Amino acid sequence: MSVVRRVVAPNPGPYTGPGTNTWLIDAGSVAVVIDPGPEDDAHLAAIDRALKGTTVAVVLVTHSHPDHLPLAERVASKHRASVRRFPELADGDVVRAGNLNITALHTPGHSADHLAFWLPADRALFTGDLVLGRGSSMVTYPEGDVAAYLRSLTRLVALNPAILFPGHWDPVTEAVAKLEEYRAHRLDRETQVRAAIARGAGTLSELTQRVYGSELGEELTRAAEMTMRAHLQKLADEGAVRVRHTRAEEIFESVS
Repeated sequence: MSVVRRVVAPNPGPYTGPGTNTWLIDAGSVAVVIDPGPEDDAHLAAIDRALKGTTVAVVLVTHSHPDHLPLAERVASKHRASVRRFPELADGDVVRAGNLNITALHTPGHSADHLAFWLPADRALFTGDLVLGRGSSMVTYPEGDVAAYLRSLTRLVALNPAILFPGHWDPVTEAVAKLEEYRAHRLDRETQVRAAIARGAGTLSELTQRVYGSELGEELTRAAEMTMRAHLQKLADEGAVRVRHTRAEEIFESVS
């Protein structure tokens, strides 16, 4: 099993948990860095300390969100390393670094540019924000795509990973069970959305309150609305929901 170390960025919050995980993988005489994290001098210094003088061969980025990407160029420039991310790094590309072969997997859903990184020899999967160590991942409109997200989860289940190294929270040793949990959660949410709209047409705000309640607070309410909108878009694409556009807002209604 490859030695994997973690440096947690100092960016805790409702969407990042304790902070973004920067993963360091020992690859013989060099290291691989996955998700260098947010633009933060203290975090960059912490990564340097954790590397203990080891040269970085390559910097990999799961997706371009501001808690994962910004430090990539600064880490890479210190070591004259390359930064590899989508779309330059495509689905199925193998990154060779030291004694490691790491396969990039295009896993859209949380974001269109999302990659997971697979170490087949260890059956280890770096999941970025597709799957977290705790809670659920955000799939929000317009960036998130629920149908793509479900396909990505199904694809990862088929790999039968032994361990997940997520973008937030702790590693997951019950890897397949966690992937199945995430898939079940998203399908359960779709069932709730279908039930909400079956009760009658509604605006995005009205439907969100039917599913999530009305006591989330402003920030979480906005996230819930964008999650609801992503689910409604999937159902609209499948022909199960009709969207009526008024001068003020969208009205969603069941087709069946």
